[in-house]
Amino acid sequence: MSYSRDEEILKKILNMIINSTAGLIHVLIVDDTGITILSESRFHFRDNAATVEKIGAIGSAVFIANEEQGQILGYGSIGIQITEYHEGMIFSAKTGNGVLCIATDTNVQIGFIRALLKKYAPLVNKVLTSYLKQDQAQISKEIKDILSEDLTS
Repeated sequence: MSYSRDEEILKKILNMIINSTAGLIHVLIVDDTGITILSESRFHFRDNAATVEKIGAIGSAVFIANEEQGQILGYGSIGIQITEYHEGMIFSAKTGNGVLCIATDTNVQIGFIRALLKKYAPLVNKVLTSYLKQDQAQISKEIKDILSEDLTS
């Protein structure tokens, strides 16, 4: 599989995050619609891809819903969202048109994970914006090509 420069940078960021401390299980970049753009996992299981896709879809939906709830209450946008379960936690931060999600076990330093999100979310936002613009340009070109073929036939 050939990756663009932006994809390589995003993969490198995800790799740095997942290897930064023990207890991290998954790191994902998800768009606002719930589609997982890229992910990195500490452990790989047979159904890992399906699990990551589900985490991304649900994580994005929950983040967007909570962001809307904050707007309704007049709290503004979300800085970092932390969901704590009995067996693990999910941390999420907005990255422009996406969400950076980190799934962990319970033995992590919450402050360290918050610091990771504050450090990397702006960088992910910058690279993701460039990546999505390139993707949009490619889609626009493909649509133009299809339409020009229809007009000439």
